[in-house]
Amino acid sequence: MDFKKLRYFSEVARLKSFSKAAKVLYVSQTAISQQIAAMESELGVELFYRDKKNVRLTLPGEVFLQDSGRLLKLYENAVIKTREVSSGSEGMIKIGFFSMFDRDVIAPVLSSFHQRYPKVKLSIVQCNYEDMKLNILNGTIDIGFYFQMESEEIEEMKVYQTFPKLCLSRNHRLSGKTLIHPEDLKTEQVISYIKNKEQSDYYKAHHNSDNPILPIDNSILVENMDDAVMLVSMNAGVSFLPEISGFINHDQIMFISQEVEKVPFDVNAYWSKDNTNPVLSRFLEEIKEKYSL
Repeated sequence: MDFKKLRYFSEVARLKSFSKAAKVLYVSQTAISQQIAAMESELGVELFYRDKKNVRLTLPGEVFLQDSGRLLKLYENAVIKTREVSSGSEGMIKIGFFSMFDRDVIAPVLSSFHQRYPKVKLSIVQCNYEDMKLNILNGTIDIGFYFQMESEEIEEMKVYQTFPKLCLSRNHRLSGKTLIHPEDLKTEQVISYIKNKEQSDYYKAHHNSDNPILPIDNSILVENMDDAVMLVSMNAGVSFLPEISGFINHDQIMFISQEVEKVPFDVNAYWSKDNTNPVLSRFLEEIKEKYSL
């Protein structure tokens, strides 16, 4: 039994006519009659009473119509779902973030993407650098957001760039200033990041004789932005961070423009060259609509 026969049977039952069903299905009446006859032979029962003027279901035909209708609906839904998954409008995308800044930048994309593709499930995890790179390569996540990653097996798309401000507690002595100069930080505890090689190279590339590295006390080192924000909120020091609109308590923390540190903060998207998830291409298009560097 194939679904073409079921569809022929369903249309004849609905229209109570072989000729009308043939017109709706764009086939000959002979083809309809042959398929119904083959179905009856396969089932061993008559599905229709036929005379010159009328076509109506037999009792076995009425029972068969109920179940065949459900089968057709399941088949049609399966076809629709398969096509949506293949096109990327249904499925799942696994997303990795390194810091709250990445999440802050991409949050509007997540919102608009979910509204556009409500059938796509979003799986979100936070990763450190090494885990993110490994997870991208082994397929544990489809796309990761980080400021600098190098691998011949990974694609990159620049998403967003901004320059740091001084992040400090609202109770800090500098909180009343509108612009921070190098001399303002001579006695300050600056919260800095532990840098891997790629981070160090990136940082050094933005400093030269005209823009020297500031000689400050950076004895508090953290691995990520989240920890820096936590320490700032405790007034344990200040930190050079991009201004974050979400994921922080603005009653405790503030951002002030500064003329000290000019290394930009980048948000880049990274994904494996071997990734075949059709949702990924749709997600990348959503990012391009929002940001274009």
